[in-house]
This record gives sequence, structure tokens and C-alpha cells, in this order.
Amino acid sequence: MALTIAAFNHLLNQHPARRAELAAHAGRRVTIALPPLHVAGVITDDGWLAACEGEPEARLKLRHGAVLSQLSGQPPQLSDIALEGDAELAAALGRIVGQLHWHAGEDLSRLFGDVAAQRMETLARGLFGVKGQLAFRLAENWVEHLREEAPVLASRRLVQRFVSEVDHLRDDAGRLDKRLARLEAALNKPNTPT
Repeated sequence: MALTIAAFNHLLNQHPARRAELAAHAGRRVTIALPPLHVAGVITDDGWLAACEGEPEARLKLRHGAVLSQLSGQPPQLSDIALEGDAELAAALGRIVGQLHWHAGEDLSRLFGDVAAQRMETLARGLFGVKGQLAFRLAENWVEHLREEAPVLASRRLVQRFVSEVDHLRDDAGRLDKRLARLEAALNKPNTPT
């Protein structure tokens, strides 16, 4: 949960105006859900989201169609958004969330510098286009969530460890089988007097 709040706050950091709008609802508990992702917390005085206990006052549930609409540059369909709880707060939250866009170039420039980030972004747009790039990153984030946050998928390391343990168990079972065969052979051997 802390990872999803941190990711949401990182996105808010790229949009100070949206964060200021969110700050107007300070002290209110909210939830944003786009299965399998789920962000819940309390809005701080500075417009950030912080972890909290208790029931949210407003819930914004998005269907995957809302993301696809966002990727295609269109407003989401009303049927792709469900508002629950305090309708005014949920509507304001939906409007703010709808205006958030991740600026990958800013993050890349912190890691690689401005020139390299610009080249990477240009290359990615040329290869995949903006929509393909966003869809790829969204899929990558969902897979990471399924592996780390809600372990539905196993990581490569865990699968390799499992396969190794199965191989080890198979070898142990084979050795045990041979020992049992030798014991049975020894028991079935006719006793010859000496």
C-alpha cells in the first residue's frame, strides 16, 4: 500500500496545480481503485496522500476502459467510472485524477540527464508511439503489482527456486526408490545355508 501511495504522490508532484486542488479537501479519506491497483489514504494540507486507518469518505472506481480512453486522448465514458460515498468529493477526485499524466521525461532526466532522456523519449515515441509506450508501462506496472503487492504471479527467481527444489526432490525420490528395491531384493533372496 505504501508503494502505491508513493507512486500516486510522485504523479501529484509532477502536477502542482492538481495537488493544490486536492489540498482543498485536506483531512478527507479517499480511495482510488483500478483493479488490481488500489490507492487509499487521507489528503494532507499540502495536497499529498498519506496512509490512514478507517473507511474512506469517497471512492473512485475506474474500469480498464477509462485507462484505454485516457491512453487514446479521449475523456473516459461515464460507464467506466463509479463514484461512491460523498458524491461531491468523489466527483472532485475524479476530475483531478483525470487530469494527471505521467511525464516520463522528467524521471528519465533525473537518472540519465536531459540530453539522454530526450533521446530515449524520442526513440520510444518513434518505436511505439505515445500510446504504445504508456500501454507498455501500464502493463509492466500491473505485472509488478501482481508479483510484489498481490502475489498472483511468481517472479522468475521464485520459479527457478521452485524448479530446483522439484528437481532435488525428484532425485531424492529416485535414490529412495533404488534403496527400497535393494532392500526388497535382499529380503526376497533365498537363504542359503553355509
